[in-house]
Amino acid sequence: VGAVLALGVVALRVGLGTYRPHRNEFTSSAHRSGAMVWKAWSSGREGAAANASVAASSACSDWTSHGDDMECGANVPLCGLLTLQTGLGTGVYHHNKPMVHGLWPEVGSYGSSKCIKPEDPTPPSTVYPCYADPDEPDTLGFEQHEWEKHGECAGAKDQSDYFDQVCRLSTAPLAALRKARDAGQDFNAMADSLQSAGFCVFSLSTYEKQIMLSACAGADRRWKLADVSDFSRVCGSGGPSPGPSPSPSPPPSPKPGACVTGHHGPPCKSNADCDGVKDCVRCAKSGFCTDVPIEGQGSFEAAAV
Repeated sequence: VGAVLALGVVALRVGLGTYRPHRNEFTSSAHRSGAMVWKAWSSGREGAAANASVAASSACSDWTSHGDDMECGANVPLCGLLTLQTGLGTGVYHHNKPMVHGLWPEVGSYGSSKCIKPEDPTPPSTVYPCYADPDEPDTLGFEQHEWEKHGECAGAKDQSDYFDQVCRLSTAPLAALRKARDAGQDFNAMADSLQSAGFCVFSLSTYEKQIMLSACAGADRRWKLADVSDFSRVCGSGGPSPGPSPSPSPPPSPKPGACVTGHHGPPCKSNADCDGVKDCVRCAKSGFCTDVPIEGQGSFEAAAV
């Protein structure tokens, strides 16, 4: 087992970039439940793990109660993990400061999130600010890997939309994580610090020293950090709101004008033009409707003038 895990932190070349294995790529369900989603670490493994933890915020559920898979909840199309590297890991997971790893929709065997494809699948060609790291040998290649592996299921319009959302989501929790690390906190305490600050933890990757925050997106496909218990409230939708009821069709408009004794009515070319015009009985030779019938005739139908 140790040899297998050791392979997990070796940087492997895939395509153009440096490949970083993570939970969604090499861990089994048993590995996730046994080695990743747990809080009661042994004191020998984590040193200060036996110390009292920071009390979790009332807004966040205890992550040890979460199952292996993520349930998006009613009317929530997208849910997943914002994965942050504490930098305390080894190999490619060792950094001088915390960094964002990626935004991972929990699709397939990992959860009930939909995989919503982008309008434009073109991979990134520029390095985004939250990924800029002089210690990373191929940051662009890493971004391209994240886009192909996760971004293409995140409901983003394109890669720019996806990475802009990743950077926006990670800014505040990374600042809190860096503050905790600068204060000398260990992995356990850093996770608790995020939890108590309202950045709700879904699970931990103790081997790579990564912290996974829960996130969801609604019909607008804008990702938000939220506790899993709040997904329906934060990102749920009962479907599009019905539009206003259509107004009833108005009755056919009467022909304009009217016939008044002693005055021209509306202009006309035939008796049909005067049909339906108030008080008009025929089209007179003057070219106007009139209320005066032809002498001896009771209606304009009898007058072919």
